[in-house]
Amino acid sequence: MRCALTIKGRVQDKGYRSFIEERARDRRLKGYVFNKGDGTVNIVCEGARNKIDEFVDVINLHEEDVFVEDIVKSELALTFPMPDTFGRIQTDTMEDVGRKLDIGVDTLKSIKGDTVLLHDLKKDTGSLLEGQDKLIVGQDKMISIMESSHKILKSNQEDQKIVIQLLGKNTEILERIANK
Repeated sequence: MRCALTIKGRVQDKGYRSFIEERARDRRLKGYVFNKGDGTVNIVCEGARNKIDEFVDVINLHEEDVFVEDIVKSELALTFPMPDTFGRIQTDTMEDVGRKLDIGVDTLKSIKGDTVLLHDLKKDTGSLLEGQDKLIVGQDKMISIMESSHKILKSNQEDQKIVIQLLGKNTEILERIANK
């Protein structure tokens, strides 16, 4: 079977022709794909009917970048030479190339903007790590102070026990004296 497909929608300047080319080759279809000035993507293909039907289903994308509104399929009775493998015909005008270059430049600028944010994030992270190091040093000092305080408290408790023992002995001595 040989047919022509006209694909309407948001289908140009999105890498859609490469996607079509890969899917057609996966199914061993013959033919070619090209953009037209009216914004459509056009395909002439040849292969088994079931492979072409499957191909049409696979390329009917409804995604954020590529959105197919309609695929018009018509069988071709004409016989003319077809390439051995599926390929892409370059029909881009200088205007198309300029538009695509503008899209590429905008994309590169947005990447540059993102990398500036990453650089700032790295600087901020470095500052946070320095602050974290200071906190760790402060924590170590606090632990040392707490350990010293614990030793002092323990020593005070032992001193209190000794004082209590001495008071107890003094109390015994005073009671003996009072009883005599």
